[in-house]
Amino acid sequence: MSSQRVLVVDDHENLRTLVTLFLGSRGYEVLEAANGADAIRTAITADPKFILLDLRLTDMTGMEVVRVLRTVSLTARTPIVGWTADDVSESHREKLLRTGFIDCLQKSVSFTELGTLVEQFVQ
Repeated sequence: MSSQRVLVVDDHENLRTLVTLFLGSRGYEVLEAANGADAIRTAITADPKFILLDLRLTDMTGMEVVRVLRTVSLTARTPIVGWTADDVSESHREKLLRTGFIDCLQKSVSFTELGTLVEQFVQ
């Protein structure tokens, strides 16, 4: 059911799998992408209702992915949350929000917090 579809984008397979298992156990249909090109293709063809997007991918940055997705009518308003292992300064967070992210999380976020966040956007 597309109303529960979430896309998880991360180049670290183990982390992507862990998040996918967690969100799947909460009833979401979880799609995965390992790089920016796959993320763009999957987002456009599968119409996820929420995207969790790593800021550092092997082929492009998360900001580049968001810039592309914001130009496509189907994904122009899809909630996209960036996540990173790096510390995010307030100025960097503001830049991410201006680019089209709705928020940015540290990868140390708890599953409870992640689940609550996804639940806000996926009904």
